[in-house]
Amino acid sequence: MRVSTGQMWDSALFNLLQAQSRHADINKQIGTEKIATDIGGYGRQSEVIANYQASAKTVENYKNLAVSVGDRLDVQNLALEQTGEALLSVRDSLMDALATDNLDNLMSTLESHYMAFAGGLNTQYQGQYLFGGGQDTNAPLAFGTLSSLETPAVADTFVNGSVKKVSKIDPTTSLQTGMLASDLGSEGVELFRQMKTFADANGGLSGQMDGAMRTFIQDRVADFTRAYDNMVQATALNGSYQAKVEKTITALDNQSLTLTGLIGDKTDVDLPEAYVRLEQADLAIQASAQIVANLKSTTLLDLLR
Repeated sequence: MRVSTGQMWDSALFNLLQAQSRHADINKQIGTEKIATDIGGYGRQSEVIANYQASAKTVENYKNLAVSVGDRLDVQNLALEQTGEALLSVRDSLMDALATDNLDNLMSTLESHYMAFAGGLNTQYQGQYLFGGGQDTNAPLAFGTLSSLETPAVADTFVNGSVKKVSKIDPTTSLQTGMLASDLGSEGVELFRQMKTFADANGGLSGQMDGAMRTFIQDRVADFTRAYDNMVQATALNGSYQAKVEKTITALDNQSLTLTGLIGDKTDVDLPEAYVRLEQADLAIQASAQIVANLKSTTLLDLLR
């Protein structure tokens, strides 16, 4: 019967198991490309890594928020442009009427422009009115058509709230990005109302214009031009918000990359070095297995010699 000493046998088996364990650990590191599979596996570096990971999570949350704010501002920009273009189109239509000295179809054209104007101010984003000021039940501009614009006071035309949305886009920056329909549209609504009131008082607008009509329309050309310019300023302000958000997103991206690099420096495996260790572990297994095989074939006579 083949025999070996218990001490030699235990030592050989222990070395073999240790070599196999190291081989398995290195294989896992190569597969995951990480030094350890949980934070506890990094020893004294675990607290530093945990802090980096927490910071990275915070940065990612702010970035997601900034992206969401940017998306909303993009829609807001389109709404402001639509509202401004409607005012500009009215100005152009009035100038065309002056040039041709003909008022035919002017009111139907103004009706179309008013609907575009109202549509811009009543734009919704994710189920909420952009310019509603916290009032999401009703459209902020209550009258969607020029023919329905009967309310005597501009203030009664708007039903928006007074809360201007504020967004915190990074740990130190908050932007008041919200705008109110009443602030943006009061001037335009009053001008549309004047046009409708004048038309109603004159039995509608058609045919050639008389002197009073010409003077009235000339004055409105200047007024609608001013209203358009004011809307352009509001659009430019929204554009400055967009630029600030885009700059913030870029900064947060850079912070995220930096933190990812710092975490990687602590957690990522050096693959070339890992493959060297894997080869060494293979050799250790082979050596330990050979010793175990030799011990299994060793007889008492061999030990007594």
